[in-house]
Amino acid sequence: MSRAGRAIHVQFLLTAKMIYAAMALELPPWAFKAIGKLWKGFLWKGRKEVKGGHCLLAWQRVTRPKDMGGLGISDLRNLARALRARWPWLQKTDPNRPWSEFTFQVCAVVQSLMAVAVFTRVGNGANTLFWQDRWINGKGIKDSSSNS
Repeated sequence: MSRAGRAIHVQFLLTAKMIYAAMALELPPWAFKAIGKLWKGFLWKGRKEVKGGHCLLAWQRVTRPKDMGGLGISDLRNLARALRARWPWLQKTDPNRPWSEFTFQVCAVVQSLMAVAVFTRVGNGANTLFWQDRWINGKGIKDSSSNS
């Protein structure tokens, strides 16, 4: 398989396989490191392991989008965070799903991502967390009370 074929294989097939695990589980740092090592070895040499001299680009550059000079391969840590943010988002936006009453463990990074990215439109107030959600001109009560 050519290097371009291996890049497509990593970009789509291997990433797709990891989506299910990353969506459901809080993967430990060693898992990201081990998976990244396998991906690098396969991408650069078509083998399980590869030495640093065989890598043609730094992994941070490989994981950039193609229009920014990268190969468009997902950074698994960031992808896992985005996938884990899906659960609190769906809990908030679609509370009628059967699993929406379950409590999900969400790491601090995902909580921060949700806090920065999500604004709440109050409506009937059923899905609004009074102290935590940002519903007053893009700010939450806890944010405005800590600044005073």
